[in-house]
Amino acid sequence: MVLKGETETTPEMLPTIIPELQNRSVISVILGDYHFGALTSSGKLLTWGQYCKGALGLGDPGKLPAGSPGGFAEEERRVRAETLGHGFPQNVAVPSEVRFDHGLGAEGRVERYCFAAAAGGWHTGALVIDLAGDEVPPEDLEQHLETAMPREPAFNRGMRGRSRGWINRPLPGIHMPPPAGSFPGNNM
Repeated sequence: MVLKGETETTPEMLPTIIPELQNRSVISVILGDYHFGALTSSGKLLTWGQYCKGALGLGDPGKLPAGSPGGFAEEERRVRAETLGHGFPQNVAVPSEVRFDHGLGAEGRVERYCFAAAAGGWHTGALVIDLAGDEVPPEDLEQHLETAMPREPAFNRGMRGRSRGWINRPLPGIHMPPPAGSFPGNNM
C-alpha cells in the first residue's frame, strides 16, 4: 500500500491514497520538487507531477500525442509551444509508466528493467538494463542518444538564463579553496 502525506500532515489527518499505485508491488517511492516516482518489483518506473524540463521521463512533450501523459492537453497548445518556443504541458495526475526507448520507433522498442531510481529538485535518474541484451553499435551511439533524449525541447529555449541551478557557483555553505598563489602571506 502506498500512502501520501503533505508537509503539513498531522497525526489526525488521513493520508492520500493513490489508487493507481495500489497492488502494483511498489518497492520504492522517489520525490523531486514538483514530481514523484514509484519503482515496482517488476522493474517499471511510474512518474507523475509537474513537467520540469523532462524530469518525468515520459518523452519530449512536443513530440507526444496531445492528451497523452507528459504531453500537451490539446494539439493547438503543442503546436503553439513548438512555434513560439515557450509553454508547458499539463501536469501528470496519474502515475504513468516511463519508457526508456523514446525516439526509437516501434522497431527500436526493447523490454527494459529499472532496478533503481532517484529524484531531487527538477531531476530524475534511473538505472536500467536492457533485457534483450542488444546494444547500440558504437558508431550509432551518438545518433541514438540524441534521438532518445533531445538536448532541449523547443519550448524550453525561452527559459535560458532563468535556471535555479548552481552552474559555476559554489553551493551555499560550501567554501571553495582559494586559487593557487592567493594564500595569505604569499606575494606571488
